[in-house]
Amino acid sequence: NFTSFPRALPSQNPPRVAVTWTSGAEQRRADQRVSGGRATMVDPEELMHFMTLMAGSCAMHVVIRLVWGAACPYMVGKEKWASLPMEKQYGLKFALNMGINGLLAPLLVYPALARNPPLAPNGRFATVVMPRSPASTYGCAVATGYMAFDLGSMLIGYTESVAANGKAMFHLYVWHHLLSILFWPVAILNSSFVYFVDWFVASETSSMWLAIRGAMITLGTINSRLGMFVQLAFVASFYLSRIAVMPDLVNSLLGADWSAVPKWQANLAATTVPIPFLLNVYWAVLIAKSVVKVVTGGSRGRKGEKRNSKRA
Repeated sequence: NFTSFPRALPSQNPPRVAVTWTSGAEQRRADQRVSGGRATMVDPEELMHFMTLMAGSCAMHVVIRLVWGAACPYMVGKEKWASLPMEKQYGLKFALNMGINGLLAPLLVYPALARNPPLAPNGRFATVVMPRSPASTYGCAVATGYMAFDLGSMLIGYTESVAANGKAMFHLYVWHHLLSILFWPVAILNSSFVYFVDWFVASETSSMWLAIRGAMITLGTINSRLGMFVQLAFVASFYLSRIAVMPDLVNSLLGADWSAVPKWQANLAATTVPIPFLLNVYWAVLIAKSVVKVVTGGSRGRKGEKRNSKRA
């Protein structure tokens, strides 16, 4: 899985230094924003650039939803579409959006991925790396743009969303999206704890397979060879992009150079970064239970057939 493996083993890694990804002018602007190793302020141009990308991503998903939603009855067949329950129609209408985000955001952020952050002069993992990779900006902006679209869709279509996801999962998704939209851009625009946001964006790759799986369940095609492949791909992508990388993420958090960022950023990271770890472990347990039921021939639960995005 392209989001799961480091580009080099620890013994093969070059000396850990901040990598220059931007032009000379951008480098000088980044240098002006750093004082004593600390980011001092958000560049207005970078903020505008990020917000433009995020708004563009959100608008793109609105258009996709409108076009795909109108095409669904014809793609599925009008009679079959009319026979589907409301929550099943809801899931199909949003499946393409989830799938595109699960493909596009990880692809954009991939060049920025590393097994661990570079080392700071004090030997701890750097929390501020400037200038940051443009891939981090693009991946985060595209992902949060999708989440803004999805959050708005869930709130506007509250009844359908609750019917499709269940009330508890609905609220979980709302808070997941809201926290990501609020705090991921803070990390990116301050070039602090970007390493963690990069991996959280990359883990969205499992959502692509989940979207395909959900659509196949709705259409009754999941019990096929293709359906088996999709289910295996979902399980593999989830564990490789979310669970297999967790030891490195936890180690990087515990060994972070907290002194390099303002206290409010340190407190924010210490509070919010562990949340996806807990969610991924919770979802991993649910997936493992479903796999065991299938392997042992037990009855298949219906929870996995809801529009779960397993998003971190």
